[in-house]
Amino acid sequence: MVDVQGVIRTFLLAQSGIANLVNTRVFAGREVPARGYAPADGPAIAFKVRGGAGEYRGRDYEDALIEPSVQFKCYGRSEIEAFELYRALVDGLHNGHSATVLHGEEVGVGQPLEEAETEWPFVLAFFDVMVRSS
Repeated sequence: MVDVQGVIRTFLLAQSGIANLVNTRVFAGREVPARGYAPADGPAIAFKVRGGAGEYRGRDYEDALIEPSVQFKCYGRSEIEAFELYRALVDGLHNGHSATVLHGEEVGVGQPLEEAETEWPFVLAFFDVMVRSS
């Protein structure tokens, strides 16, 4: 099976609207950014797979596609900057595609929040992302 989180990270960094904001600050398989990150470094995305369909539900594509549910946190120095990154994420996942990432469908609208311990602003969003399994 494909490394879903690695594929999604590579895909996100290939989207210019996202890459222009985060540089390489996309943290795959994480609830929060890696140690050493602070919003002063610039916007960042932390994401992790939280389940989802093991294979595409269509009979013609059995085992060819998986559709994980993915939690994304878009961080910024301010709520405004976090929302700017969130909008770039929506555009990149909904409108972008590659050989391995076919589509991302947002589940609800992103919610602005703050990390309890650090008070870092972020926007929490969930997507179902369609990925080729091989």
